[in-house]
Amino acid sequence: MAGEIVREITAEGLDRLPSEAELLKRYPVSRPTLREALRILEMYGVISLKPGPGGGAIVNQVASYQFANSSSLYFHLLQLTLRDLMSTRMRLEPFMTRLAAERVAQGEVDPEAIDGDGNLVLSAADIHLSVARLSNDPILLLVAEALRDLFSDNSSMDRVRKDLAGSVTPSHELIEKAVRDGAADDAERLMREHLRDYVSRLEQHYPNLLDEVIDWT
Repeated sequence: MAGEIVREITAEGLDRLPSEAELLKRYPVSRPTLREALRILEMYGVISLKPGPGGGAIVNQVASYQFANSSSLYFHLLQLTLRDLMSTRMRLEPFMTRLAAERVAQGEVDPEAIDGDGNLVLSAADIHLSVARLSNDPILLLVAEALRDLFSDNSSMDRVRKDLAGSVTPSHELIEKAVRDGAADDAERLMREHLRDYVSRLEQHYPNLLDEVIDWT
């Protein structure tokens, strides 16, 4: 039942579902079965159920935090730690940085990523996700964003960022320059070294943090 509703959402590009009465006309199921299907979709973040006039089942935009929420349950059951999570990031993000630099070198950057002066637009506030988006791989991007969401949720990231701000090397600026120059080898290497140094500093300043089991968010 839930799968049929999802197929209808994607096929018709719905931003909200029809009323419960209309759904019962479309699908030969009981009211309890329909409501259980809607609860499942709400649990996975596909829809939001809003009561009252103007409410109903609102279709949500797909976001990394939904994927992160679902994944965190399985990560927690497997007793995976933040160290495991960072180990995966250390493999994934340098590769995505290489993809981004290669696209720049080949002139395959989307026009929206270029400003009025012809310069590549990268977010200094979060070079990791900015570069990941530039890699133009939607599945890798979803995974990368979800892993960062999970790490932030599990590590009080605001506190960590303030403590380590500007101390991790190589700097974001060097990574950004390599990507802008289309230097794929340098970009990949710099991101890997950056993440390694980040993990090293976490171990130094927060010795128990990386061994924490990922919470089910």
